Amino acid sequence: MKIFVLLFILSVISVFPQNKINSQKLHSDYALKSSRDNFKHELDAKIKRTLSLELNSKTEKSWSSLLKDVGLMLYKTEDVHEAITKASEYASLGSTKLQRAIVEAIITLYPTEFKETIDLLFEITKDPTLYSYLVHYYSNQNSDSKNKYIGKTKSRFPNFQKIPQLYYLIYYLEQDSILTPPLKDIFSNKFIEGKTIIYSLHRKERTYPGITIIKKPNGEFVKDETDSIFHVEQLALSVTNLPGYLSQGNTPQGIFSVVGFYNSPTPSIGPTAAVLTRIPHEVPTKLWYHSTVTTGWNIKDYKNLLPESWKEYLPIYESFYAGKTGRRKIVMHGSVDDLSFYDTLSYSPLTPSKGCLTTTEIWSDSTGQNIKSNQAKLMNAFFSAGQLYGFLVVIDIDDKKEAVRIEDVLPFIK
Repeated sequence: MKIFVLLFILSVISVFPQNKINSQKLHSDYALKSSRDNFKHELDAKIKRTLSLELNSKTEKSWSSLLKDVGLMLYKTEDVHEAITKASEYASLGSTKLQRAIVEAIITLYPTEFKETIDLLFEITKDPTLYSYLVHYYSNQNSDSKNKYIGKTKSRFPNFQKIPQLYYLIYYLEQDSILTPPLKDIFSNKFIEGKTIIYSLHRKERTYPGITIIKKPNGEFVKDETDSIFHVEQLALSVTNLPGYLSQGNTPQGIFSVVGFYNSPTPSIGPTAAVLTRIPHEVPTKLWYHSTVTTGWNIKDYKNLLPESWKEYLPIYESFYAGKTGRRKIVMHGSVDDLSFYDTLSYSPLTPSKGCLTTTEIWSDSTGQNIKSNQAKLMNAFFSAGQLYGFLVVIDIDDKKEAVRIEDVLPFIK
């Protein structure tokens, strides 16, 4: 924690006074072709090394780590398939953590295979998160089965309303479409007086890119050099594409606290500063609510941030309950990921994550220099707001099958 605080302070000292990131000066050795090649070589070696280990209680941690790594890179090879096969054969004996990792890998990489493993775990699991993974798997394979799993869930978990994962599972199984409250109300809302508000706006289907806009403490939206509302494309997609209220799922809808910015030490995130956000329950309320709430966590305090028309809209509370169940470390960052892992996907050059909000960055693999950085544009817009503290609000505005455009929201912010 002390190291993290020091890094944060150094970031503030070195970046904020300059008030601007020059993307032409950004450099990452991780972007070099030699680094890309070395990463793939090490990943292949890790796969083979893990495959050589007998899967048991002592080696589960190594296997879970491998499954998460190949899932994040959407990496599919014969050895990866063999690893998931071997893990599936052991699945019924595994810990809940390993079982989740196995199902995440199956959903991400081989959704039409390993159905016997899915069926077996569905019958035996008592873990609400894993159970929700499995029901979403079934409903994605056959949307007509939703009513069946509503009944099964209520029967197996009579107290489902007290379990956030299952409460939201039932809600989304029962909702066929999005009925978002008036967007103009959430855009004009102050949340807390004198704070910067970042909005990240998406479709229900997160494989379509969303956009981010920023409201200054005075209520005006940040504009670009053409005097238009500033916006950049953003992806709120996890590699699993599971709902945001679940561990390893997409970015949850709802409110996050913005508590500054930092430079991540993670090479794949890269050198561009990231907006530092905290999900409810991750930090003390005094920090999260910017000293306006100093008691323990209570849903009423969160509810009081919302305009009247949004107070009864369950999806806007996803972040609160996701944080309550243990989700952590969701930030707004760039990427130095090898785009060859994702270049066949519709949202490329945006890259998925483990639930963070990501923006496009393109790097030279010969020099390591940045070629394009929407993250730098986002950070410069954030700095221009003049206040580094406030809130991030993530919203699925509707269920259209297309990327969000600024024209979709302009009528609600003028």
